[in-house]
Amino acid sequence: MRRVLVTGAGSGLGHSIALAFAARGDQVLATVRDASRAEALTAETEGVTYLPLELTDEDSREALVGEIGEIDVLVNNAGYGIYGAIEEVDHERAAAQFEVNVTAPLALTRALLPGLRARSGMVIFIGSLGGRFALPFQAHYSATKEALAAASDALRMELKPLGVRVTCVEPGDFQTGFTDARDWGQTGVSAYAEASARCRKAVVNTERLHGGRPEEVARLVVRLSHMHNPPARRPIGSWARTMVFAQRLLPDAIRELLVRKTYDQ
Repeated sequence: MRRVLVTGAGSGLGHSIALAFAARGDQVLATVRDASRAEALTAETEGVTYLPLELTDEDSREALVGEIGEIDVLVNNAGYGIYGAIEEVDHERAAAQFEVNVTAPLALTRALLPGLRARSGMVIFIGSLGGRFALPFQAHYSATKEALAAASDALRMELKPLGVRVTCVEPGDFQTGFTDARDWGQTGVSAYAEASARCRKAVVNTERLHGGRPEEVARLVVRLSHMHNPPARRPIGSWARTMVFAQRLLPDAIRELLVRKTYDQ
């Protein structure tokens, strides 16, 4: 029986991924921020043990690693998105976005690597299709997801000789509640007000009307976890193939036009 750790598993993709691993008979450990919620979710979720983790807190990470010991699969899913023009987003919000989405997941991975090496395990990062394409008013989120994918690529090369597999899944829009939970901030610069409002409406509508089911991503993650040589990056979603095709073959101006049209810019 494999031991699997999924971060940010209280809802959305993380919850679906944890359930998918449990359905395959794996021992699943899943994290949420609040200890009382972890206890409640464990009581109501068959096959999944929830544990508290404040991902950006070193003591919390160390406590988790000490409690769970060695694992076979790490799914770095925890993260969130901020919204706003670069001119509007202050340093504190920007720094928090990078800490949660990039720095802290890498710190947790580093702490778990000795055990992953011992068990010839696997690290799966949950990136975003938005990392491949800079999105208007979501510059910091896009930047963190591309940074996470780049770190995944590097870690993959570092760990391959040591028997640890690494991959990055890049979902497009899925009905996870991610958009509702986004840090929307405040529109403080009037020059962006109209364009920002149009883009925000497009973001909300895209997830609610065109987003896929999170179980689709969960099935892919479980399937990748069994691969001897998984792909470095694996986009998934209704727009994934079209956008990756555009990235490879179309001029920059055409790719930008597609993104701007999607987000009503």
